[in-house]
Amino acid sequence: MLARLKYVAISTFVAGLTACQTLPIKTIDNPNFNKNSLGKFSNQYPSPFNGHGPHHPYDNIEFLERHEIEKVEPNFINIGSFTGLRKDTGFNYQDLVYPTPRIDETARQTLTWLGHASFLVQQRHTDAFLTDPVFGEFDGFVGWLARRINDDMARQGPAPIKTAQLQFVDGVVISHNHYDHLSEQTLNQLATDTQLLLPLAVTDNVDYKQGPITEMDWYTQTSVGNTDIHFLPAHHFSRRGLTDWNKTLWGSWLFDDGEHTVFFAGDTGYSQIYKDIKAQFNGFDVCLMPIVAYDHNYRSIHLAPEDAVKAAQDLACKVFIPWGYGTWLLGYEHVNEPLRRLKKAFKDINPNMHLKIMQIGESIRYTDLLPPPNVKTNVEQIAD
Repeated sequence: MLARLKYVAISTFVAGLTACQTLPIKTIDNPNFNKNSLGKFSNQYPSPFNGHGPHHPYDNIEFLERHEIEKVEPNFINIGSFTGLRKDTGFNYQDLVYPTPRIDETARQTLTWLGHASFLVQQRHTDAFLTDPVFGEFDGFVGWLARRINDDMARQGPAPIKTAQLQFVDGVVISHNHYDHLSEQTLNQLATDTQLLLPLAVTDNVDYKQGPITEMDWYTQTSVGNTDIHFLPAHHFSRRGLTDWNKTLWGSWLFDDGEHTVFFAGDTGYSQIYKDIKAQFNGFDVCLMPIVAYDHNYRSIHLAPEDAVKAAQDLACKVFIPWGYGTWLLGYEHVNEPLRRLKKAFKDINPNMHLKIMQIGESIRYTDLLPPPNVKTNVEQIAD
């Protein structure tokens, strides 16, 4: 997630990408939704750059082991280390990686975590989708410059699969235009005729050559194969270049195959949007929720683990799957903290949903996690 002041500063050096589209572009607007009246979607936390917290009692808990605490001297180059600690001491990317990643084109009702915000979603029909696929480093000059300013901006390890293994994918959804969620390089390695679903105006940020594009407004829907896909709100922002702050939309996505629903939250902070979404959809089977880059100024646009649990409760999720940690070190918190904090939140809140922690490259049949009707689910045991 683009949670770091340093990264925002870097992005000001580049202009937005100008697309040269020749493929069909379909726009689905929602004339009944007034985005100038977003009071009910306001965030409970201070705006970015205006409030360090603490915002929750968990902010004052030390979630690190003694051997993980290593002091650094903050300076312009490591401006993200406002905590005064290294964020990766005691972290090994390979500990997060599934030992034998394998993509099965014939799988149904299956999820595969591909790192950060990237999931392969395979529905009960033959439909298969990707969320925010970024399988290399950040695109272009921004990625090059960021990696030279700070190693944290480099990918911690390779993606668990190659794009060539995903040529059967029918469609891709993008939550917003930040570089860790939108990769032109990855998208243009997909098969011809792969449909690309974007928030409104994001076509201007990517020169996509592989297939048709659909731009969508909040609370609109389309279909790909036998799957209904809804674009829904999130509490975040967009920016990719020098002059395009919030010029494009951002949001979350819902996959509905007629039997089960999978909700992908995208980057977001906590607000009343989740109660609003639940009121219209009456709950979801699986929720893919971000849990990183929540410290200091960025609590308003990213979910802390306890906020993510609260949002999932608002959505009436049955299965909670976290993502975001480990691929890039983009937040202020130590990379080992989010899962420990999430475990505590589940124990303290005791929500009526199943917590599933996935390894990068792991595939699960999500229907196996769904409880029988009216049965309270159990929290998965997670090692500290």
